[in-house]
This record gives sequence, structure tokens and C-alpha cells, in this order.
Amino acid sequence: MLEKKFKHSAVDSALDGMISFEDTKTYTKIAQDITPFLDEVKRDRDAGFNKKASYRKFASIPDVVAIEIANNYGINIHDQHTAKDQSLMKKFKKIIMQDYPYLLVSS
Repeated sequence: MLEKKFKHSAVDSALDGMISFEDTKTYTKIAQDITPFLDEVKRDRDAGFNKKASYRKFASIPDVVAIEIANNYGINIHDQHTAKDQSLMKKFKKIIMQDYPYLLVSS
């Protein structure tokens, strides 16, 4: 049985995650302070976007969120082929917009 719990706590700005694989007797707990990511998102939003830049930053993604998305949806944002796959990137962006809107810089 696979159990996953990831949550954002607005009180301490920590994103805690637990993944436990009971069938393989593996227990893993992941915790990451996302305060630096939230601060970065705020700075980026306040700065706006550079119209001369060739891209626009979409979001700031902590590793613990990337791990959850890879486990739940099979999308590995750290895989170089993911960025080239428009279908996967569209799905990834939708997940971020629905589940992690506080990580968005622009939509």
C-alpha cells in the first residue's frame, strides 16, 4: 500500500511530506522549509516580468513538490525531456495552478 501526504502549513510555511511504502517496508519522510521559495515568488511577482526576456518564469518549485508530482503523476520536472514535451508541461502547470497556487509567479 502506498501512502502519501503532502501539505502546506500557513502557520510555519513548511511543506511536509510523508511517503510510506508499506509493501516494501520502506519508510521515508521528507520535510522542506519553503519560506525561501515563497520569498522568491513574492520578489518575482513584485518585480513583474522582463518584456525583453525570451521566457517568463512560471513558478518556483521546491524539491518536495517535484517529488510529490513525480510520484503522483509520473511527471519528473527534473528530466530534460519533460520540458520538451508540451503535453507533460501543460499537465504539470495545471497541477501547480490547482494544488500549489502560492508557488506561482505568473500564469
